[in-house]
Amino acid sequence: MNKNNQDVIMVKIPNSSSFTHLIRVGLTTLLRIHRISSDDLETFTNSVQKGVDELSQTGRDIVAYYKIDEGQIVIDLQCDGKKLQFSSSFS
Repeated sequence: MNKNNQDVIMVKIPNSSSFTHLIRVGLTTLLRIHRISSDDLETFTNSVQKGVDELSQTGRDIVAYYKIDEGQIVIDLQCDGKKLQFSSSFS
């Protein structure tokens, strides 16, 4: 998918406890595919999961946009008009 002329992976999940963990699984998979490691990845993935948990309170579908660009990974979470953004640098 191309968002604002940038390569982005989009995942849309239904708001259900059976599916909300998939956003973190997608992030972990993306990090492994690109062989990304960083000292703060655990903190980063935990922050993303807290954001998912917060958005899941709306009862609406959650959309996650994953982007890796120039030493940084950015995750945008959107749900019912609310947007949360998380980023982490890596080497």
